[in-house]
Amino acid sequence: LYSSAASDVYKRQKGVCCKYLGDYDEAIENFKTSNSILQSEKAFTAIAEVLEMQKEYDEALECYVEACDIFPENSDVLTQCGLMYQKMGEKIKAFEYLGNALTYNPRNAKAILGAGAILQSSGDFDVALTKYRVAVTQTPNNPFLWNNVGLAFFGKKKLVAAAACLK
Repeated sequence: LYSSAASDVYKRQKGVCCKYLGDYDEAIENFKTSNSILQSEKAFTAIAEVLEMQKEYDEALECYVEACDIFPENSDVLTQCGLMYQKMGEKIKAFEYLGNALTYNPRNAKAILGAGAILQSSGDFDVALTKYRVAVTQTPNNPFLWNNVGLAFFGKKKLVAAAACLK
């Protein structure tokens, strides 16, 4: 007999295989079984990712929110939830979750990029650039980050700096 931890890992790995084979319903079922054995942020995130692949954004968001309730100090889960809110156009909720993620891990590059993008879209280019400075130390070769930095400089009418970043 397998221990519960081994069974959890087995179901989660089987879910990953099903996900990459395109059998999304089976993948979700395996991730949910894994989660019923031993709740983990990995299983919640995997379920939400599959739901996003199926364009079931409301259900994916519910899954991320549930994960945040169970793991309130996990900056990666908070970041994913914030990014999902951002994708759905709810900037205030997105900023709240991304801010909470940065409270627990101030160097979380994804959270910084998401929060910076919200600030930037609101026209607050200086604060966004301040956030991006921290993210550049974590992921200096991130093309999304340099795109946002370039667009922030463009918004500030610093065209040479914008062109340099976008190149």
